[in-house]
Amino acid sequence: MKIKNIKLENFKFHHNLEFDIKNQNCLIYGENGTGKSSIYKALYSNFYFFKDQKIINRDISVKDKFVHRDFSNENLKVNIDFNNELSLDRIDDTLENTQLIENKTIYFSDEKVLHKIVQSDFYQIINDELIKHFSALDELDNIYLNIISRINRSKANEQEEIINERQNADTIFKNSFNELIPKDNINKIINDDFNERFEIEFEIQNSDIQFYNKKFISPKIFIKIKNIDDRDDFKNHFNEAKLKLISIAIYFSLAKKFEIENSNLKLLVLDDFLTSLDMANRKLIMQYIFQEFKDYQIIIFTHNLQFYNIILQLLKSRDELKNWDIKNIFLRTINKIEESIIYDKQTNYLQLAQDSIDNNHLSQSGHYLRKEFERIVEELRKINEIGAKEKLSNIIEVLIKKEANQDTNIKKMQQILIKTKFYQTILMNPSSHNDIDSEIYEKECNGGIVILKQLNKLINIFKKEKYE
Repeated sequence: MKIKNIKLENFKFHHNLEFDIKNQNCLIYGENGTGKSSIYKALYSNFYFFKDQKIINRDISVKDKFVHRDFSNENLKVNIDFNNELSLDRIDDTLENTQLIENKTIYFSDEKVLHKIVQSDFYQIINDELIKHFSALDELDNIYLNIISRINRSKANEQEEIINERQNADTIFKNSFNELIPKDNINKIINDDFNERFEIEFEIQNSDIQFYNKKFISPKIFIKIKNIDDRDDFKNHFNEAKLKLISIAIYFSLAKKFEIENSNLKLLVLDDFLTSLDMANRKLIMQYIFQEFKDYQIIIFTHNLQFYNIILQLLKSRDELKNWDIKNIFLRTINKIEESIIYDKQTNYLQLAQDSIDNNHLSQSGHYLRKEFERIVEELRKINEIGAKEKLSNIIEVLIKKEANQDTNIKKMQQILIKTKFYQTILMNPSSHNDIDSEIYEKECNGGIVILKQLNKLINIFKKEKYE
């Protein structure tokens, strides 16, 4: 069981976005502000239906929190199709077919989640964050429920008995914590997979009771560095990168501990989760993920071009690129509304356009040519470092007016872009495919293919000059 199609309507940034996942896994690259995190949150809102207590109890309204600001009166929809012809569909705050995700191994993590893990009181982190991802940790909080209830209605002659019960609960808590939190595996990941020379341990401070105001004081858990005096705050001993490695080791060791072995859906979704780490550490972490989560469907979002390239290099070296959909996401503006476009790096839109011409499907050919044109302009924008939110037409004008000096390739690019204005009007303009009265001719489609092939050759030259 795997995701094969995702469709969003009026969810946060996206008015209408749809894309397929043809292979097992998916890597999506796009600059900040292109809508990656909106896709992440949309998937989270569906898949964490049984994990996030606020969603379970409807303490938050998905519709109110995430509906597109320009289409707030329309339905918010998140439709997820699987390869077994079943689907997990949301309309506003109603999720259909929830049985599909019962007892499944599903994990979501981003920068915010990992940052929280290494805050001062790990007990609070368990209850505020980790319990959303690993429901078995709920056992720790339940240990004290009866005591808290007794404190609220306690009498003076019951206090000693309640104190004894609290002390017994602390012992039970420590034993349960050691069983549920895989400290040895956390340190194994830190040492063996991340090549670090330190180990962590957990120091548990007992709970307490203030009878005068009938208040229960929860236990506290501190992350410590083994054999190092960190003066009760290990964050002062390590830099941000080391802290991130610890949080990642904790999260993924818990993920492996609580995965459901016979789950027919194992899903790992990661959104820009490796900030503040150098490329060497990112490579080690991705090697660990590829090895330990190879039976999962993995979806990764990133805005970091270097990290994106590292993932591609690793996949090539492991001969696993064939198992991944590689996609780019960028913006365009239609009728004064920004929308995201996703295209597949592996898809040859020019070949699809040619096949459509051969089958006399000229309108479909024009559709593929538009996709390829948008992809090319986005590539040229990145190479020439033009602002990410510029309109398509503005990017073309900036490129045409770019100072060429003696660079013959830039001059060629500008000459070709001037020619594309003709094809842009009749073929490579989204409105041209919505106009039933417009005619698309084979000659124009063939001419568009020639023009776009020329631009692709120049892009390869520019990339070689810039990145090699």
